[in-house]
Amino acid sequence: MKKKTKLNSYKFIFQTLCVSMSLAPAWLTANIHATDFSDIRKRSLDHAAEIVSKMSDEEKAGQVIHIAIPKNYLDEVAIAELQKVRPGGVILFGVNVGKKKEIRALTKGLQLEMKNLNSPPLFISIDQEGGRVVRVEKGVTAFPGALAIGQTKNPSYAFNAGLVTSYELNHLGINLLLAPVMDVNNNPENPVINTRSFGMTLDAGELAISYERGARLGGAIPVIKHFPGHGDTNVDSHLGLPVIEKTEAELLDFELIPFQKSIQEGAKAVMSAHIIYPNLDKKYPSTLSKKILTDILRKKLGFEGMVMTDAMEMHAISKNFQNEKTGSLAILAGADVILLTSWGNTTTHYYNMILESIKNKEFDVDGKNLLDESIKRQIALKIENGLFHTSYSYKKIEDEVLEEFIIEKRKISSDRYNDLKVANIPELNARISSDAIKSYKTPFKTFPISESKKFVYVCKNETVRTELSELNIPYYSEKKIPKLLKKGKVKTLVFDSKDQKDLDVISSLAEKNSRIQFIILHYGSPFLKIPDLSNMKIVFSFSPTKESIRALINQSLNSDKPREIPVSDLIFSKQAMRD
Repeated sequence: MKKKTKLNSYKFIFQTLCVSMSLAPAWLTANIHATDFSDIRKRSLDHAAEIVSKMSDEEKAGQVIHIAIPKNYLDEVAIAELQKVRPGGVILFGVNVGKKKEIRALTKGLQLEMKNLNSPPLFISIDQEGGRVVRVEKGVTAFPGALAIGQTKNPSYAFNAGLVTSYELNHLGINLLLAPVMDVNNNPENPVINTRSFGMTLDAGELAISYERGARLGGAIPVIKHFPGHGDTNVDSHLGLPVIEKTEAELLDFELIPFQKSIQEGAKAVMSAHIIYPNLDKKYPSTLSKKILTDILRKKLGFEGMVMTDAMEMHAISKNFQNEKTGSLAILAGADVILLTSWGNTTTHYYNMILESIKNKEFDVDGKNLLDESIKRQIALKIENGLFHTSYSYKKIEDEVLEEFIIEKRKISSDRYNDLKVANIPELNARISSDAIKSYKTPFKTFPISESKKFVYVCKNETVRTELSELNIPYYSEKKIPKLLKKGKVKTLVFDSKDQKDLDVISSLAEKNSRIQFIILHYGSPFLKIPDLSNMKIVFSFSPTKESIRALINQSLNSDKPREIPVSDLIFSKQAMRD
């Protein structure tokens, strides 16, 4: 009787923590905090410790490495990599994904191969942020990107987008979601974060936190990134080594606030940034810095979950620290997972590096083996998320309390997703996309279809063309512009745009034709040199998804009732910030 009562108490704890936000927005303001899962965590860590204690040095060297594979099926190269490294995880890219059946076959094949090797189940991860960062195009709802959701100012949208994305990925066998971006994009010249952030103020952090909470409920584990903050950079760490001259106090006062709150609310995984903070660590970027990953993230912010690096092949690491044992340094700094986005020589290099450090006892620090601790944290998270309670696990964890917890977790995840499915997920996506539409400088007065059909449309984007065709509106290519203007009957020209080149071309035309009204439907980054002309109006979707582009057209040029699209609150350039 007592045992049953205890099991039911875990059920109640999980239900309380994971109350659905989909149909009850008031939940967002409820005073609910992450419940103490200390017993679940202790049980997971104890089982993980037992598993690690039976591993050979070779197995340990592979467990902290996540690798990529070349095909969308389990080919000879992938099998050889799994056998060689016995990695803790595999990251998937666009080349690895096709139709739903193909993705399921691949993820199942990967897991069964690890089972055959008597190795722990894999974390299978993917970048599926929404908007412009999407890998799976079939089988997962294509929500708008973070910045578009941020423009809605609606935390329930963020929560539900996270929940649906995570649930649908998990049902394809992808159990680690490399999102959300927790960075606040407070530098409009940021080339890499940009529209991947929910915004430029700390309000963006609140939406990212809501997304993480929803994604955690969905089933795949979300990874908040890029710690301690990639928002205030003007260098892409894929190509160079960014430097941020901020003190720890300054970071705690801004960049670290969303990370800290998300950790307090139960975030399970964090990805590090390849950025140097010379006021914290003069030599190493955060991925390799004990001061940042251990002293700040683990000790000061109290994070006990899994830390994974950003891809180690990125030039910030591979070109600047090529003579260092970067994999070993990351583990010693406090990371648990070394993320690689390749196979072959790179994986062999990192595997041998870790193995050499094991043999040299480099991970033995202050009476602890830091590599063992890293593997334990990763495996404990796999246990908590049910990976050892599946048919593809080489070992089943015999723990009735954990099993009850996992069963209830899966049930609530399924129930909440089905609630949203009944409420209509495509409609939710359309609503989010529509509410994100904003204008530039002044409110945009919408046009009914009867009037907008008289406009002349010059469009390149295929979704724009499809939508116009469905509305029986003709469109033209750029080559036709001189002929159209020569006729002298054009009063309003409508263009779509995605980048600076598009805006510059349209701006030049607008300057030369001041009597014509120009309307720009912009679906790319807004952090550009935006034209400010009296005969030009710009409407933004902040996202290139099909639903976002449809919303651009239907919200501005197919409006049944005249209204005003509000102005975006974003600061588009440093010049604007100075002004």
